[in-house]
Amino acid sequence: MQDCLAPFHELIAGWFRERFGDPTEPQRAGWPRIHAGEDVLIAAPTGSGKTLAAFLAALDDLVRRGLERPLEGTQSLYISPLKALSNDVHRNLEAPLAELKVYAAARGQAFPEITVATRTGDTPMAERARLAKHPPHILVTTPESMFILLTSQSGRAALSGVRTVIVDEIHAIAGDKRGAHLAISLERLDRLVQQTRGTKPVRVGLSATQRPI
Repeated sequence: MQDCLAPFHELIAGWFRERFGDPTEPQRAGWPRIHAGEDVLIAAPTGSGKTLAAFLAALDDLVRRGLERPLEGTQSLYISPLKALSNDVHRNLEAPLAELKVYAAARGQAFPEITVATRTGDTPMAERARLAKHPPHILVTTPESMFILLTSQSGRAALSGVRTVIVDEIHAIAGDKRGAHLAISLERLDRLVQQTRGTKPVRVGLSATQRPI
């Protein structure tokens, strides 16, 4: 069987093997396609590792480029239809990043600075102003907050270099007006990034219960 961790940076691959052992089926199937720049929908049961399937590929890209030069602007955008879930993912991202830093330090290897922040309707104005001045490399947000960011000059500047967009719990919005609204925002983001980088960001959709696929 082909090693699906082979394309990853040695720090990412080594940490994953030490922390989790063998990849799950959604990870084995998803990583090659995400690395190839394909848009992907990962539909798998809860607890199958689909969130890490999306994030690890994005982290690998951040680590590789961050080791070459300091990262600027938001590189990965995680969109959740639920504000509470956004906070959970923020915590779930901070832990792997901290572990990766320790893993790299133990081996005498450098690890780039990678920042994470959450932007929802509950984010205080002072924090929104801070994020506008210093956009995080990974932004966890909601469809509505993403729309607001795309309507402001500072928000568009921060999102113009996004490389990966992860949309979680797509079944919660796929068939309603929020989903239609998000679809328009995603198209606007594609156009913005294409004008800046010449290529669209990779989209990764996640769902445990989307029917029909």
